Amino acid sequence: MSTIAIAQGTVVSTDGTVLAYQRLGSGAPLVVCHGSFSVAGDWRRFGETMAAKRTVYLYDRRGRGLSQLAASEFALDAEVDDLAAIMALAGPGAALLGHSFGGGCALSFAQRESFTGPLILYEPRHSTRVPVSRGHIPELQRLIGAGDPDAAMAFALTHVVGLPSEAVAGMRQSPMWKALSRTIGAFPKELRLLDSLAWRPGDLDTIAGPVSLLIGEQSPVLPDAVSPDVALQELLPGLRKRVIPGEGHLAYASSPALLADIVCCCLTGGED
Repeated sequence: MSTIAIAQGTVVSTDGTVLAYQRLGSGAPLVVCHGSFSVAGDWRRFGETMAAKRTVYLYDRRGRGLSQLAASEFALDAEVDDLAAIMALAGPGAALLGHSFGGGCALSFAQRESFTGPLILYEPRHSTRVPVSRGHIPELQRLIGAGDPDAAMAFALTHVVGLPSEAVAGMRQSPMWKALSRTIGAFPKELRLLDSLAWRPGDLDTIAGPVSLLIGEQSPVLPDAVSPDVALQELLPGLRKRVIPGEGHLAYASSPALLADIVCCCLTGGED
């Protein structure tokens, strides 16, 4: 029987949006900002593993899970305000982990707030090299409007995320596919937001704390002219890159214990 302390609650963002969160464990706080195709509950096993060493805050971004659906178009400030509300709840000394779209939000929060705490970015999305959407928003909207979330999800993973077609075919057979497809409706709005994150030299100089970049060993390797990871390393020279062995973009689901070990190393400054 689990002895992990788990609490659920809500916090109100600047515009009145009510955000739901789970708090697990005890110790120094760690906030997780999830990506486009997930909710807080998808990070639960990761949180349970981390809970022996950290107080982990898993929150549903607006319009996801148990958090309110935003009444208007997604706005970068709103997402950053939401994250700021959760970070304030977590308290002084909180570390921040952002995954994919959540990594872009975490970067924006860290820039705006001159964040000095530990920042961990797991394959964050931003548009310094090329727009994240790669011009595919109209077709994605067409598929969603046609009532075909499966086709829209497959299109997004192939043409926007950059997964090989065989990998997408394998994912379609997995139990997580239905849950992924249910999230596709908000993706065009999120892509517009990410397309606005075209960082330039000096833009991220306000981030004063230690920054770690996590890359899945099995994730697609993009050319330097396109890669957001290479661009981020140029913008944050002190950034420390760590590879997640044998994993891709979804290690929080496929290997949560391994991801937790690597995150702990980032937070303590230990070696891989």
